[in-house]
Amino acid sequence: MKHSILTLSALVFLSNVSYASENAAGKTILARGAVVATDAQSTQQRTLKRRDVVYGVDKITTGEKSKAQFSMADGGLIALKENSQLNIANYEFDKTTQQGSASIELIKGGLRSISGVIKKNGGSYTVKTPVGSIGIRGTHFELQLVEGDMYVAVWDGAIDLTLADQQVVSLGSNEPFSFAQVTALGDVIKTTQAPAVFTQQIVSVDNNNQAETEPAQVASTSSPSENNSTADISIADVYAEQQFQAVSDATLLDQIAQRQGVFNYQATSFDVSSSLGEVSNFAMSMSVDFDNGTVPDGEISFNDAGGNWYAAYSGLIDLTKLDLAVTFASHNNNKATGQIDAVFLNDIDTITGDFSLSEINNPAINASGDFRLEP
Repeated sequence: MKHSILTLSALVFLSNVSYASENAAGKTILARGAVVATDAQSTQQRTLKRRDVVYGVDKITTGEKSKAQFSMADGGLIALKENSQLNIANYEFDKTTQQGSASIELIKGGLRSISGVIKKNGGSYTVKTPVGSIGIRGTHFELQLVEGDMYVAVWDGAIDLTLADQQVVSLGSNEPFSFAQVTALGDVIKTTQAPAVFTQQIVSVDNNNQAETEPAQVASTSSPSENNSTADISIADVYAEQQFQAVSDATLLDQIAQRQGVFNYQATSFDVSSSLGEVSNFAMSMSVDFDNGTVPDGEISFNDAGGNWYAAYSGLIDLTKLDLAVTFASHNNNKATGQIDAVFLNDIDTITGDFSLSEINNPAINASGDFRLEP
């Protein structure tokens, strides 16, 4: 009898594994901080890390100061902000027919998304939210829930938001407005300017290595009135290169194998903040030895009100990503620690990623940022 019970349990386990494998919705391409997936059927939880699979039965949660990015089965991209919950209610894609359907639900927090082949080929793709359901018309959009209100930004394409009273709000291409706030009571406030939760300063470096601030409509907390000029940076470029690191592993492996010699990469754009306020004189470099598959050295340096931040790092090329470790860090005369995540973009002439640094004896003094490096 015990043998029969064990056999039955094994069959149930194998059945669950098979089900999960057949319903893979995508893979994790970045998980920083507390990122957890909960299986809706078994309620089992697992901590997500880079390359982990997410399934069509997962509820994904990010904690305080945490974030995650996912490359979906159809090539779509989803980034979750901190303190967010996303339910993958359904995500089915047939690679042979290039057809499928998707339904996700933002329960709290915020997300950014670029739709993939499902929508491109006419499949159904919907996003449910506490204030209504969004129909995607091939788009790059962003959502943020704040105290019952939902803020919407459409950076490319268009969406149709159906509210609880069946009112349809259309935003984006060929519509008068691309941004809106939907209150908890169902009131809709449309705007031509991005709400404050979607604006930030993107810092770039020109050919003379002079840093300059360029306003761009992407996620943060500065006021729209602070960004009165038109952005010179393409919104699609910002997201494709800095927010989403999803490329073909096979293509990257091929390109890395063909690249020879040592390439020195320098920061061409960055977005850095410090707990002590304004940051200046940012510089970052990285040497990549493609012959030996190593990162022999790299440096980060910048100033804030407390003095100079400095970090030295090195690492290896691990298949298609860079496995980096901080070997020394300091802030003024205080020892610090930190971590760096970085990946190659398609054609490997660009490296993008993020870093965080903090004083060892006073972690409340810290700095972090995103970067893009080019030869």
